[in-house]
Amino acid sequence: MKKFSTIISQLDHEVILKVKALREKKGLSQRDLSEKMKLSKSFVGKVEALGQPDKYSIRHLNLIAKSLGLKSVDKLMPNGIQEHDMVEIIYEKVPKLNRDGSESKQFEERIIAIKEIQK
Repeated sequence: MKKFSTIISQLDHEVILKVKALREKKGLSQRDLSEKMKLSKSFVGKVEALGQPDKYSIRHLNLIAKSLGLKSVDKLMPNGIQEHDMVEIIYEKVPKLNRDGSESKQFEERIIAIKEIQK
């Protein structure tokens, strides 16, 4: 498999992971959450895709919290101060599997490593 990499702030990455986990726990698809936020249907999918530059803004955090029925945006934030400012995420794209076990034409990203970016 071909490897890809992206550079992102550690805080952005951890917020994206936290929102994804909460979204999945509520049984919402990326499209469902985008629609509840009243944004384009592909917005959350773009944010969760490592190869896309889209990220959540402070405004989005409030929309996400409301859409997920949270009482505070605090639930979307990682605990404590992040150890690194920027990180490089190395990942590969692998085919998703269909229910019958065959490979789909769609891909998912699997993280191989996360490295601190030295200043």
